[in-house]
This record gives sequence, C-alpha cells and structure tokens, in this order.
Amino acid sequence: MKRLIRGFGLLAIGTVISCVTINIYFPAEEIRGVADRIVDEVYGEKAKPADTPPAQPGSSFYRIFAPTIAHAAQDLNVSTPEIRAIKADMTARFAQLTPFLDSGQVGITSNGLLEIRTAEGLGMKEKAELSRLIKVENQDRLRLYKEIATANEFPDKADEVQAIFAESWREKARPGWYLQGDGGSWQQK
Repeated sequence: MKRLIRGFGLLAIGTVISCVTINIYFPAEEIRGVADRIVDEVYGEKAKPADTPPAQPGSSFYRIFAPTIAHAAQDLNVSTPEIRAIKADMTARFAQLTPFLDSGQVGITSNGLLEIRTAEGLGMKEKAELSRLIKVENQDRLRLYKEIATANEFPDKADEVQAIFAESWREKARPGWYLQGDGGSWQQK
C-alpha cells in the first residue's frame, strides 16, 4: 500500500513539473517586423536587423517547478517563390510610381493601398497608364498579404496582415506624400 501511495505521489509530482501550456496566437509583432522589412525593400530603404527579444527573468526554483508556458512563436515564412516574385514586381514598379507619389497625384489610403488623388496635369494616356500601375500594385499588395497568411498557416488572417502592412506603408512614407485619414480626407506627411 505504501508503494502505491509513493508511486501516485511521484506521478503527481512528475505531472506538475512537466506541465506545459501552449498558446497559439496570431504573430502580430513578427508580422510587423516582416512588413517593415518588405516596405523598406520596396521603398529602397536599407532594412534594419530584427530585434532580439530580451531573456525572461525568474528564479531557478520557479523555472524548475512551475508549469511552463510555451508560446508557439513562428519563424515566419516570407521566402516562398510566390512571395519573392510579388516583392520583386513591387520593387521594380515602385520606380514608376515614385514621381506620382512625389507630385501628390497618388496617395496611400488608410488601408495601405494606392489611389489617384488628382489627375491634374495628366493626359488621357498618362492617366490610363497610372490607373493600370495602381491597379496592378494594389492587386500585388493584396496577393502578398494572402500569400504571407497562407504560407504561415493562418489563411483566414489576410485582413489582419493587411492592417499591419498598412501601418508600415504609411509610417514609412516619404515626407510630402499624401496619406488618407480614416474619414477619407488627404493630408501631406
């Protein structure tokens, strides 16, 4: 009987020590880092190295005997052939879009897409070409968000990926570019 009680006691202690809780979450911070790097690449800025998270404090006793919480942090996959191709196309297209962003004819909307603000000074042919460029750019941006979400196994979160990218497109916009506010009005950065 003593053996049985001792066995259950050791089993209970072993169970408490080996408890692990896994939290699976949407990696917003990691997506933000990816968004910043991709926007820098497209805008032609030098990418900054990713920040390393600080070590977690805690006593040795607590780390040994307390249940462990493991966050299912993901190494985000942003190097699929499709994602690389989209980034390359966007980077190449940016040189064509820059004069229109600089002149204020094109602005960045609140959801991070591009839109013609004014066609003033553009002929019919230029206006048609600009519309085509913006359409293709916006399609690529939306495809990029979907591909990142799919490649990282959260395909239903493409809208959240877009929202994070929208912040990066707007924050990293050059001075003088136009940004659309939530109410639809345009302001120069």
